[in-house]
Amino acid sequence: MNALDRLPSLRAAASLCTLAVVAAMSTPLNAQQFPTKEVQILIPYAPGGATDLVFRALAASSQKYLGQAVVVVNRAGGGGAVGFNEGAQAKPDGYTLTTAVTPLAILPHQVKTTFSYQNFAPIINVVQDPAMLQVQAAAPWKTTKEFVDYARQNPNTITVGNSGAGGGVHLIAAAFEHAIGAKFNHIPFAGGGPSVTALLGGHVNAVSVSPPEGIAHVKAGKLKIIALFSDKRMADFPDVPTVREQGIDFSMSQWRGLAAPKGTPPEIIKILHDAFKKGMEDPTFIKSAESMSVTLSYVGPADFGKLMAADHERYAKLVAELKK
Repeated sequence: MNALDRLPSLRAAASLCTLAVVAAMSTPLNAQQFPTKEVQILIPYAPGGATDLVFRALAASSQKYLGQAVVVVNRAGGGGAVGFNEGAQAKPDGYTLTTAVTPLAILPHQVKTTFSYQNFAPIINVVQDPAMLQVQAAAPWKTTKEFVDYARQNPNTITVGNSGAGGGVHLIAAAFEHAIGAKFNHIPFAGGGPSVTALLGGHVNAVSVSPPEGIAHVKAGKLKIIALFSDKRMADFPDVPTVREQGIDFSMSQWRGLAAPKGTPPEIIKILHDAFKKGMEDPTFIKSAESMSVTLSYVGPADFGKLMAADHERYAKLVAELKK
């Protein structure tokens, strides 16, 4: 075979080599270029709640490390279902993230959903906060015992606001009433912020929240923590005992992190993780977290995924127990 006869074969081989090189280079180049535009964080709740406040602060501190603006978008509704659903169906390119919070492990066990934690790729956990019940400072109950005794003696009388039916703080309040043998009248709102506003206005007797929800009003003397569900006292409120210290064997908390749609390339997950981890470590964000009384708790992608899976199973059992 002469050189002219071999020419088509050589051209074909050259084309194949070119395609192979392009294919090999495309993913890392895309990852190296990411991001080229703003990144959105979907918040499944109304503005002013704990998740909203924490991740607005994190977005502000992280965007300089990411190299692009980080924009927070609220998608309230369905106790978080609207936002989670939109986040799960977003294009897996790293430009639309969702706040992965405890209700993501709860909602699928309470109502029919098109999503679960398995529809998301974990990026980073940021906060692990205790839950609590707050009441107005002028409320008749001075201690947890007084509150619990009244709740037991007057079933369905105490109205307890929450950030949405089926959400984390709703279930925590339901678990607490189950633990003490009482019955609350649960009132859902579009987020933690609106629930606190309702409490301040006297429209509910109490709210089930996690920091920073209501904390500024507690510090200002307008609200008080009537039941603290953490394992230890909060640094900002050393005089407030936990319910365990008062003889009630109960403790529950909530995690708050970030996740991308399932199928987002690992290289992009790493870029996002590294930027938001630096944002967590930024002095400005740490100061904001301290002012909001939130407990920072870094967990990387793999372990955050395990945490979500474990709580998915944990809450499945808890929801089944509460339905009995």
